[in-house]
Amino acid sequence: MDPLVATLALILLALLGARFSFSTERIPAGPRLLFRTGTHFLFVGVLLGPAVLGLLSTEALVQLYPLLGLGLGWVGLLFGLQLDRTTLRQFPRAFHALAIGQAVIAFGVFAAIGWFSADLMGMATPQVTALILAAGATAAVSSPAGIALVSTNFLVRGQVRQCLFFVASLDAVVGLVALQVTYGWMHGTDMTAGFEVGGPLFWTGIDLALGLVCGVLFLWLMRLRPGREELVLYLLGISALAGGAALQLQLSPLVAATVMGAVVANFSRDRDRVFKALQQWEKPIYLVLLLLAGAQLRLPTWWVFPLGVGYFAMRMVGKVIGSAVFVQLLPLPFDAPRRMGLGLIPQGGITLAMALSLVLTLGGSGIEVGGLPAVDLLFAVIVVGVVLSELTGPVFTAQVLRRAGEITRAVEKAIAEGDDRKAEAEAMRRHRPASPVPAGASEPEPETDDEDEADAESPSPSP
Repeated sequence: MDPLVATLALILLALLGARFSFSTERIPAGPRLLFRTGTHFLFVGVLLGPAVLGLLSTEALVQLYPLLGLGLGWVGLLFGLQLDRTTLRQFPRAFHALAIGQAVIAFGVFAAIGWFSADLMGMATPQVTALILAAGATAAVSSPAGIALVSTNFLVRGQVRQCLFFVASLDAVVGLVALQVTYGWMHGTDMTAGFEVGGPLFWTGIDLALGLVCGVLFLWLMRLRPGREELVLYLLGISALAGGAALQLQLSPLVAATVMGAVVANFSRDRDRVFKALQQWEKPIYLVLLLLAGAQLRLPTWWVFPLGVGYFAMRMVGKVIGSAVFVQLLPLPFDAPRRMGLGLIPQGGITLAMALSLVLTLGGSGIEVGGLPAVDLLFAVIVVGVVLSELTGPVFTAQVLRRAGEITRAVEKAIAEGDDRKAEAEAMRRHRPASPVPAGASEPEPETDDEDEADAESPSPSP
């Protein structure tokens, strides 16, 4: 397909998908999250890609890489906007420590299990180690979408739910930093080309500096308070600049864009305007990203499915251990379940964006594992793991909230009977005040046609 025609077709699909694809009222809780976050568009992308119908050929995909850079920049910018110090200070320090600490342990556990497994099979080469570290970085990330879905369905308002939501909204910071450090470590090896100088800290500093420069540039553009249309153009341009420049330097576009978003969140008086504009266009851009990611998906071997199950299991172990350790160490303002990490199983869009950035950065490196293209193998394994996490995550989250007493039998019974008023009354009776949700970490739309309620919990796929 001609690249121009492919671009127009993608835009049309994204606009239609953003309008119709998030209606999930009659879908069970697990698949509902899969549809709510738009993950099914990955499979639409597979159908359109060279692996099936070939409507998006390999040559067309290469020429559409600027759209991928734009999408990754947009996702990172949206995530960075929630790193507003004023809002984050409203939460207990224990919440911050739990968010960062459990993600660090999850990354460490995943990387350790992965490396020892590779060593036992005699495959612990530097290239394989780098890919394990990259996969571990994606495994450290959670998503608040599954928690929000469960809390909306069961009218949960307790402190455990609020803590889980905060942790899942913030722990992507660890995954993004770990992925960028892995990129920095790859520089100077045969996995990257043309950037032999420096080391992990040097290239991480370059990525952070790129985000800072783009953030300052955007603040300068905003000084004249542009209109709504101009603001959208500025956002498109700055997202493409940050994402594209990072990809050219073989760095993480998500880290650069996140830093840019944090600069805007903390130093712009128009932060709310920027966030609303980003939210207005997030679904179409996110769906273009998913479609192109799906078109990039290859299945080099049937082993991707058991490896994907292994990815899912290793990540679950890391999340449970990490949360259990910090729940015991931290003075949390509530009685936290020991297996609180089971509530952090859902992953979401930012994990897929991280995996896609790996494909764009390392796709031409020619690295092989067991005679198979390593990057295609890694991307397929992560996709399988993400789909599993989104299908099962809401079930685990609901189990954690039941053990914490925040999902009660009375509420579940009223919901099963279809008595929404009684369910609301039971939920309100057990309501305990909770901390405010971080700005930018908005929740998915509830199962209702009430526009006011939907606006209060609009989706944010990036975390």
